[in-house]
Amino acid sequence: MSVAAARGVTLLVVDRTAPFAPGAVWRIAWPFAVVVIGIAVLLLTVVVADAFGASSDSASAIATFTGSGVILLGGIVLVRVLPPGQRRMTVATKRRPWATAGLGVAVGLGCVLAAAAIIAVGTHLDPAAERALEGLDVPVGVVWWHTALIACALVVFAPLGEELLFRGIELRGLVRVMPFAVAAPLSAVIFAAAHLDAYMIWPRAVALVLVGWVLAWLYRRRGLLGSVLAHGTVNTVATIALIAQS
Repeated sequence: MSVAAARGVTLLVVDRTAPFAPGAVWRIAWPFAVVVIGIAVLLLTVVVADAFGASSDSASAIATFTGSGVILLGGIVLVRVLPPGQRRMTVATKRRPWATAGLGVAVGLGCVLAAAAIIAVGTHLDPAAERALEGLDVPVGVVWWHTALIACALVVFAPLGEELLFRGIELRGLVRVMPFAVAAPLSAVIFAAAHLDAYMIWPRAVALVLVGWVLAWLYRRRGLLGSVLAHGTVNTVATIALIAQS
C-alpha cells in the first residue's frame, strides 16, 4: 500500500499484487476452525446416512472417512494459500529422507508405549476413567469396506491433515509470538483439544498432549515427513488394535 499526491489531493493506492502474508492469528485460528468444520461434517454425514437407512456401522465408517478427508483437504488448502517460500518451509524434510522416515517410525512406536503407560496408570488410579475407556466404542465394522474406510481415515488422512494443520500451520504461528519451548506444549494442548475422546477420558487427554508435544519437537528437527510418519505409526498401531478387538 502506498500514498501518492496528485494536484494537492492525497490518494491511497492499494497494491493488489502484494503476496498474501498470513500472520500469527491466522495461523493459530484457522487450523482449529478446520477441525471444527471436519467434526461438523462428520456429524452431518451420520445424520444423512441414517436418514437414507444406512446401518450404524456403515454410517460410522462413511462419516469417519468423510470427516478426516475434510480435515486433510482443509490442511492442504491452508498450506496452498501460503506464499511459496513459506509453503516450502512448511512441508520441507530436514536431513536425509530415509533417516527421517526411520526416526519418525521409531518415535511413533515410542509414543505408543508412552501413551499406553499413561493410560494404564491413569485407569489404575481412577476406576471411573477405566469404565469410560471400556465404554468407548470405536467400531471398525464387520464388512471389509467399513474397515478399509476407517483405516484410510486413521492411517492416511488423519496423520497428513493433522500434521499440516497443527504442526505446519498452528505451531509455526505460535512460534511467531512465543519461544518454541512454550509453543510446543501449547500446540500439544490444542492438538489434544481437537480430539473428542480427550474430553471423556482424562488419561487419553494426557497421552494426546504428550504425543503432540513429541510431534512438535520432531517436526522442528526433521520436518513434516518425520512428524507425519510418527503420527501415522501411532494411528496404525491403534487401528490394528481396534480391528483385533472387533
